[in-house]
Amino acid sequence: MKRPSRETWWGIGIGVALVLLTIAAGIQSARAQQPSAPTLAADSSQPDGARALWLWLQALGYTTSSETLSVFALPEQASVVLMLEPYPTITTEEWERLDAWIDDGGTLVLAGDQWGSVLASRHFEFHIAYLLTAVPTLTVQSPLWLSPPVTVPVSANTRAYLETKRSDYVSHLAVGNQPVVVSFTQGQGRVILSAAPFPFTNAGLKVAGNPEFVLNVVAPVLRDGLVWFNEWHHGQRPAADAIGPGEWLRGTPTGHALLYVVGVLYLALIARGQLFGRPVPLPNHVSRRAPLEHITAIANLRRQAGHRTAELRYYYDNLKRQLGRRYHLSPDLPDNAYVEQLAAYDPNLDAQALLNLLSELRRPGVSESDMVRLANEASKWLKE
Repeated sequence: MKRPSRETWWGIGIGVALVLLTIAAGIQSARAQQPSAPTLAADSSQPDGARALWLWLQALGYTTSSETLSVFALPEQASVVLMLEPYPTITTEEWERLDAWIDDGGTLVLAGDQWGSVLASRHFEFHIAYLLTAVPTLTVQSPLWLSPPVTVPVSANTRAYLETKRSDYVSHLAVGNQPVVVSFTQGQGRVILSAAPFPFTNAGLKVAGNPEFVLNVVAPVLRDGLVWFNEWHHGQRPAADAIGPGEWLRGTPTGHALLYVVGVLYLALIARGQLFGRPVPLPNHVSRRAPLEHITAIANLRRQAGHRTAELRYYYDNLKRQLGRRYHLSPDLPDNAYVEQLAAYDPNLDAQALLNLLSELRRPGVSESDMVRLANEASKWLKE
């Protein structure tokens, strides 16, 4: 049974890869048709959403907004920015705008314990560390928050705390001696970091003690100020924003198809490139080659490739063709019948020697020395 060639295996591999890519694209498309809201999204009514916080602040008289523009910008009337579990996509330019806004007197509330919050906390030289088990309640530390008074433990279900080398912060809630909620001043503004996002969620606001905690975070804002939910870093962007070539390739079906075709062509080129051997460096001095060198090179290549059986087959066919041409004998006859008819025409023929030679020429697995000997014997028969 003939073994599959390398090209066949590459074809099978590319076919399997295409099938897997098609399945993955189908799964991704199905997920895209059923999108899930980000954690602590302002329009999410899921237990981990922040819709209840939005409606509750509006009921208390605060002005809330989540409007975003085609580029990242903070509303002019914003007094508090709620950055709840942001995505890890905050650029340096966006941080510069946030820092300038804080320095001018704004209050930034950063709450979360996921990867985006970890990166955002590092901007303020704080690191989020994780507990072995979640802690249901937090210890209230001084100075106490009194607007309104927090009279019961805050049910945070926290699994993380904050670490820092800074000393200019105030710890408000902690797990033992490890701070979980801290605040510090920056310019004329204020930054509040919370490694416990649960009190801000729809489910968390239903637990006693959490509403008072959240109001202490927002209380410094005047009722005519604006509480801005930063949905920009939850991926909420105007449709006109995705107009660049990169966004077009990643965000449109046509772009996906183009990337798919380019990937297939790239795999095909790799597969075709495997047919070539290692590059042979050019000699330093190129000289004209002798005519016999080409013949010698071909012979050496055939010797390295182990074509001894094929060479002897050539001598076998040529010997029967040349010896039988004079008497119009078919070279396709079996050796015994061929030699018998040839001996009938030529009484001086050494039939047994010729029959032995033909048998030797058809023997597989001969050595190189035997090949040379048999080729010489066949040449002698042709000369006679």
